[in-house]
Amino acid sequence: MTRASTSITPEEIENTFERCPDCGTYAVQITDSHSCKPDLTSSLTDAERNQRIAADQYPADETVAIIDQHTASTVAYHELDVDNHLLCALTTDTLLAYCTREEAQNDQHAPCQRCQRLRQTQEADQ
Repeated sequence: MTRASTSITPEEIENTFERCPDCGTYAVQITDSHSCKPDLTSSLTDAERNQRIAADQYPADETVAIIDQHTASTVAYHELDVDNHLLCALTTDTLLAYCTREEAQNDQHAPCQRCQRLRQTQEADQ
């Protein structure tokens, strides 16, 4: 029995995968299947955190979510969809608190890189 050979075109690869801008790893688009060390914002220096905050292009008065617990691992704020659900697949047993982007930034929360990549991809597709 002979099997037909199927090859994947470069266009199919480009339409299926995206490259993480932080570490270069390829992952399936918009599935939130990839996590790399830069997503762990607790390891950010103050200068790196301030750089990410300054680079956030979205309106200061938009509502974002933070984990309602002050620990070293909860220093990111997360983008919300139209139903106020997180864009990324963050799972936590801790309640979420909602505040403006500006308030989160003033409390030294940096943007979740995964949320921002997902939002940028969704906006580009519209």
